[in-house]
Amino acid sequence: MPSLGRHLVRLAWLALSVACVACGKREAPSHASATSASAAAGPAPAPAPSAPPHVEQTKAGCRALVVTGVATIDGSPLAPSAVLDGERWVELAAGSSVALRHTQTSREFRLIGPGHALPCRNGSEQILLADGQLSTSANLGVRPGAEVLIATPDGFVRYGDAALDLEFGSKGLRVRVKQGEAWVEPEARGKPRFKNPVRSGADAWLMRSPAKPQALCDACESAAQAAEASARRVLDGEGAGGGDSLGARAAAHMRERAKARTACAVAAAATFSERDPATRQRLSASVAHADALWQSVPRARARE
Repeated sequence: MPSLGRHLVRLAWLALSVACVACGKREAPSHASATSASAAAGPAPAPAPSAPPHVEQTKAGCRALVVTGVATIDGSPLAPSAVLDGERWVELAAGSSVALRHTQTSREFRLIGPGHALPCRNGSEQILLADGQLSTSANLGVRPGAEVLIATPDGFVRYGDAALDLEFGSKGLRVRVKQGEAWVEPEARGKPRFKNPVRSGADAWLMRSPAKPQALCDACESAAQAAEASARRVLDGEGAGGGDSLGARAAAHMRERAKARTACAVAAAATFSERDPATRQRLSASVAHADALWQSVPRARARE
C-alpha cells in the first residue's frame, strides 16, 4: 500500500504539472495578444507636417498713402490704401496731391496737381509724368544698383537715392536736388547745359520741345531692336568684326538695354499728349511691343 500511495502521489504531481503547462500555453497567446494590442494602442505616429499656408505676395505697384483734394483714375476717385497697377493714369486737380509708396521696395514719392502721371509703370520703379509736379524722398527703398526712372516727353531723370522736386509743364522740365544726386537727360540725348550728376542744392532745366509722339515711338522701336540684336550677339558669340570678347559684348548689351529702357519710357510719356484716341492706342501698342522686345531673351542659334 505504501507503494500504491507513492504512485498516487506521483500521478497527482504529474497531473498538476500537465495542468500548469496547459495553463501556460493558454496564457501565452493572451499575453501576445495583449502585447500586440498594447502596441496598436500606443502613441499614433506623428502626422506629416502640413504644408505652410499659402502667402499671397502683394502685387508690385504703388499704394496710395494719403490723398488730398481730387485725384481720379478713369474718372473714379482714388481712395487711400488703393494699389495702383501701373497701367492707368492718375489725374490730379489743382491743389491736390497723392503720396505713394511702392509695395515691394518702399520707395516713396508725392504727385502734386494739376497734372497727369502714371506711377509705378508696369509695377516697376518708373514714373511717367505728362505734366504736373513730383517730389521724391531719400533713404527709402535704397538697394545696390537700383534706380528710379522718371520720364517726361522732353527727357528723363534717374536716381538711386535722392530727394528731388520736379516740375514739368509748358516751360519744360525743372529739377531741384535737395539731397543726394540725380542724372537729368534730354530725350534727344544732346549735351545738357548743366553737369551730371546734379548734386544737392543744384537745379537742372530742360527746355520744352514740341510734342512729337510718333518720332519718340520710332526712336523707342529702334533702340529696342538694337538691344535685341546686341543680346543675340552675346548668345551667338558674334561681335563687331568677330573679335569682341564675351565681356565686351555683354557690356555693350547692357548699354543698349539702358538706352531702350529710357527711350521707351519717354515715348510712353509722350503718347499721353496725343489727343486722338485711336492714334494714342496705336502708339501705346507700339511702345509695349518695343518694351517686350528689348526685355526679351532671344534663343541662341543652332550651330552646324
